Amino acid sequence: MLAPSLGLPYPADSLFHDPSGTAFADLTIDGHRETWPIRSRRFRHWLRRRYYEENGGTTSAATISSAVDLLEARAQFDGPERTIHIRGAEHNGRIYLDLADNEWRAVQIGPQRWEVVTSPPVRFRRAAGMLPLPIPQRGGSIESLAAFLNLPTPDEFVLVVAWLLAALQGGSPYPLLVIGGEQGSAKTMLTKILRALIDPNVAPTRTPPREERDLMIAAHNGHILAFDNLSGLPSWLSDALCRLASGGSFAIRQLYTDCDEVLFQAARPAILNGIEDIVCRSDLADRAIFLTLEPIADEAPPDGARALARVRSSSPADPWFSARRRRRWAAEVVSHSS
Repeated sequence: MLAPSLGLPYPADSLFHDPSGTAFADLTIDGHRETWPIRSRRFRHWLRRRYYEENGGTTSAATISSAVDLLEARAQFDGPERTIHIRGAEHNGRIYLDLADNEWRAVQIGPQRWEVVTSPPVRFRRAAGMLPLPIPQRGGSIESLAAFLNLPTPDEFVLVVAWLLAALQGGSPYPLLVIGGEQGSAKTMLTKILRALIDPNVAPTRTPPREERDLMIAAHNGHILAFDNLSGLPSWLSDALCRLASGGSFAIRQLYTDCDEVLFQAARPAILNGIEDIVCRSDLADRAIFLTLEPIADEAPPDGARALARVRSSSPADPWFSARRRRRWAAEVVSHSS
């Protein structure tokens, strides 16, 4: 039973806890499995909905809290311990990539093939800001990606692909990708594109954290960390990124207690970009892949017909399609059309 006061059935094997003791529940919703923290607002809403479906009315907040306390205790003391993942995981020689869609599907990647599965053997959680990945299609080529990246030589493209493959793996260590270049070299665009391929988010890039706690919280809620337009790295952040690449942890005192701690532990791939040389310490440099981009030169506008074809076939997401060039070529199109 879910709780004596609610009288709702709930399978005992669907309750579990992670290594830190946080309680989770597997819910069957619309024919697929979803995993939610028992203390989350979403889980409380599900309890209220189930009560309404069974009894046709509402229940008190005290009853819901009592049910949550009971389920949390069962998950922590009677349920198994399982590792909970965000976006990527590895299990029995296969990699699983959470699509973050409404059906909670994942891509299972094996040595010989890949497939989309509805109930992966690993458990994923959803953090605020996560965006869904599209369903992958067969028959493509990684070489198609090169046309969207402002990379000076094929060697840099090989490094980018190597970083993407490393970021897909389910465990540490992860390489750090450091992107440098002058203003106008599409560093931010490259950062956003690479993150969108594996871990799209409503905030694809962010400013550097102010303290180590902020860094670990960001790592707890996302698979890839992307920091934009850095002018340098303080010593503490350089050391923290080293630990994050190989698997780091951070402890803070639990609220309203004297001796209990809350532990954050994570290993994450990261991207840094900036105009200046932002990585100066050798320990972080040993964990990094460096790219240097060249500025995108403003070409002289071609004849009006070519300009019209180029503008119609381009997308604002294309690094080639810079704002300055768009204005210049648009003026040429207007002139040609008139």
